[in-house]
Amino acid sequence: MALCAAPFAAAAQSVSIGGTTLDLGATRADTLAIANAHFNIVPAQVDGQYMLFPKRGPVIVGRDTYGKPLGTITIRDNQLTRISRNLGSFRSEDGEVAIERLISAFSRAPNDGDTPAVRTDAGQSGDASTSRVYFSYPDRAIQIVLFRPTNRSGLATIDITEQYALRPGNGNAGDGRR
Repeated sequence: MALCAAPFAAAAQSVSIGGTTLDLGATRADTLAIANAHFNIVPAQVDGQYMLFPKRGPVIVGRDTYGKPLGTITIRDNQLTRISRNLGSFRSEDGEVAIERLISAFSRAPNDGDTPAVRTDAGQSGDASTSRVYFSYPDRAIQIVLFRPTNRSGLATIDITEQYALRPGNGNAGDGRR
């Protein structure tokens, strides 16, 4: 499963992908010249979309020599209209279930035109570091936490939780923190 970030841009914007900067709105010729110099480019099944792979040695037909894709670019009407960076990818039964639950939690969150408040933090505790992102909604918070052993000898653990708590004034239990 690939995680991608592709926000809409109102004006020309420079985006870094794979150590190279591409400019939204650039011409097809300029975009492909820069991309070809830095990436292996493979046309996707969608017209005008190209997958970007790290530049490696010669490509041998019939063998997977591309590695993991860095992202995609989309060219429409002779200009670069979208850049999508792959933020991460993993494959496991636990991961599949966790991501399905994460998507479900986001889909159940209220959306009355409001966007969630997003907060991040990082810390060190004993022999592990943590990185967190919180998505706070009026009635819940969704949290993604990465626990990483300091010595990097073990695999990192990713925990995804959906949290509900009483707010101050809504009862005498809980402290209202999420």
